[in-house]
Amino acid sequence: MRRRKRGSIQGDERGVSELIGAVIIVGLVLTGSVLVVYFGTNVIDETRQGQSDESTEIGIQEIDSRLSTLSTSSAATTTSFEIGSNIEGDAHLVENEGSLNLTVNTRSTCSVQEPLDSVRIERDDGQIVAYEAGGTWIKSPDGGAIYNTAPDVSYRNGTIDVSLLNLTGRVSEGSNQAVTDVNTSRRDSKSAVNTVLQGECVRPDNVTLRIQSDFYRGWADYLETETGLEPNASPAPGDSYLRVDDTTQTVTVYLNQSSLPRRTNDEINNVVNVTGSDYMDEVTISDDGILIDKGVNNTYTVYSEPISERPEIGTVRKVSQADNVTRPPLDVVFVVDESGSMAWSTAGDSKAKYEAVRDAMRDFTTYLDSNMDRVSLVGYNQYHTGGIVDNGGVDYSLDGNDREINEGSNRGAIYRTNNRMLTADFVEFNSSTVPETEAVGGTYSAGGMKKASSLLDLQSDESRNRIVVMLTDGKNTGSDTWHIGKYSYIGSNSATIELAKRMYRTGVTTYTIGFADDDDSVDKNFLRNTADAGGGKYYFATDSEELEDVFSSIAERVSSTEQVGHYGVTTNLSTDDTVHPPQITGDISRVATATADGKEWLNVNDPTAPSTFSHAFAVSGGDMVNFTATQYSCDKWVGTGQTEVINGSSIPVTRCAELNTTDPTVIGGDNATVFTNDDSAVFNDFLDNTTSAEWQTNLTEALDDYGGLYDESSKELTLDSNQVLVLYDFPDGKHTDNRMLLLYSVGLSEEEARPTGVIDIDIDNVEISN
Repeated sequence: MRRRKRGSIQGDERGVSELIGAVIIVGLVLTGSVLVVYFGTNVIDETRQGQSDESTEIGIQEIDSRLSTLSTSSAATTTSFEIGSNIEGDAHLVENEGSLNLTVNTRSTCSVQEPLDSVRIERDDGQIVAYEAGGTWIKSPDGGAIYNTAPDVSYRNGTIDVSLLNLTGRVSEGSNQAVTDVNTSRRDSKSAVNTVLQGECVRPDNVTLRIQSDFYRGWADYLETETGLEPNASPAPGDSYLRVDDTTQTVTVYLNQSSLPRRTNDEINNVVNVTGSDYMDEVTISDDGILIDKGVNNTYTVYSEPISERPEIGTVRKVSQADNVTRPPLDVVFVVDESGSMAWSTAGDSKAKYEAVRDAMRDFTTYLDSNMDRVSLVGYNQYHTGGIVDNGGVDYSLDGNDREINEGSNRGAIYRTNNRMLTADFVEFNSSTVPETEAVGGTYSAGGMKKASSLLDLQSDESRNRIVVMLTDGKNTGSDTWHIGKYSYIGSNSATIELAKRMYRTGVTTYTIGFADDDDSVDKNFLRNTADAGGGKYYFATDSEELEDVFSSIAERVSSTEQVGHYGVTTNLSTDDTVHPPQITGDISRVATATADGKEWLNVNDPTAPSTFSHAFAVSGGDMVNFTATQYSCDKWVGTGQTEVINGSSIPVTRCAELNTTDPTVIGGDNATVFTNDDSAVFNDFLDNTTSAEWQTNLTEALDDYGGLYDESSKELTLDSNQVLVLYDFPDGKHTDNRMLLLYSVGLSEEEARPTGVIDIDIDNVEISN
């Protein structure tokens, strides 16, 4: 702290050294010798008195110089000083004789009071020379006082700086040592500052400094010089003033808001209280947005971000027969009964069963993607044996046409398309391959299942989802022995079940279908056991229409996939016809966008986005900031490589890679709710009545993870003064209300806007010993 001397008292600079003191003493001795020669005894007595007076002041200044090193240098913790013996009167330490009180906003909770300790020398004539609060003082016997050097209490450009020494111990005329307790000094200094600048006192509206001291008249002169205030004037209400009270020996300085730095004035700075305060000219909060104004043409910074790391707006989707499906490719093998009864129709159905099966297979392929899926057809009956074909085959009539048994072996035949067992050419498959199925002889399902197992082993692999759909209209015939691996099985039933079991171990799923007038016409237990062994499901149909439904159900089941689909979502904050799109930091080249109002809007709900989205812009006081969000339908879903566990199963996560901007859903008005700390009760109702899916982070967990916004024990919102929470209510998903919380901040909060350098208090606890 810069120190100044009162010019009318003494013109020396502070910091008198021992050398200067010695020179002065030598000078005084020489002066006394000269006076003895020329002026005699009377003049000598008067000169001795002057020497004593000056020695006393020099001794006090020596104390001032030495102790000032403790209060102004953080490195110095110890110093020594010697008052000298050539003084009139005794030097002593006076503790707690006065006090300094500093109060902010006239609040007792924002007030500190520290003792004013002093080192004094009282002369025989009643005059007191003292060191107090970093300054030196002279008090006359009639009570008048002046400051000789300025104390360590200053007022500059609206800031108050106080540096005090709390002195304990005793002072002697000989050598004295002063030691600072660094730990308690730092603690007390910090405590004092935190006390006066706490809560609503962080940005002071006013400051009161009250000095109670024997030297109050000197303090009054000094504070008049510092503040420019006239003592005991008659200020207007609320104006700054300087008052001197002779009765209590106190000096009081009151500094109003205009006497403090601009940054402390909430009426003109950028501090905001959205729940309303005396310094806010206007605060308007609705479901559409928020407006704040102080009537001083301020510009405020707006910042918003979701409280969750990812918004997670979406649903668990069952997707199928679409170009935008992301799933593994399919290999589907139809294993169909070609026994003679397939030429018949079911009761009430004009279509033969083999025709109904052909149509159902053709319909099945419409669920598949020719860019990645493949199909195959296997038939089974009594005559698919190599020996019969070698002997000229068997002719039979089907649909009024003579036909010859197709080549096969072991009761089964593989029908190729373009010479391929598995094909993605569904047009050729439907037009040329499907019509090859037969209807002659007995039923041998094991023959068809062996062919299906062999071709999948040869032509497919585990990178593809492999499906067998086995259909029959009756019961197996014959008692052939089937060799499977190291074992033999008598009859098609046991062999078929074993084949389904073995294929399932390698990842092949088998579905079975019974197609007859009633389920007694088929061996439903055999079909159900085969489906169970193959990890699939058993179906039954009584006519061609039901059969088509069964095939469609299986097709949808195997060609679709459950996915956690994250919708395409953007958020929009707008002011006075100016829109402010969301921002995402990092590489956003893969994040989908929508173009509107000449700007690109990022899909903020992309789970692969490199960072959480946010909005940041400036708004003028008096401008409404509107909140909306938009949900788009998706033209292209793609995989993310991420998964979510739902009901114990791992479900892939997909993102929208292409937004469909036609007729989007705008979230605003009744579907956007703004909450302040005053809305805790309503906010709790929203939390209690919000359903989150298993794959989503629920709102309470998100609040806890973000921290500092909500006290779960008290059920109270704990937002900063400039913050609101905006809840967007998107269309519901599967087992979820799809709600997103956005934290919105405008300007500075009362909590964070803590001006530095407005009030500084430095307390040094010093013990003096001989």
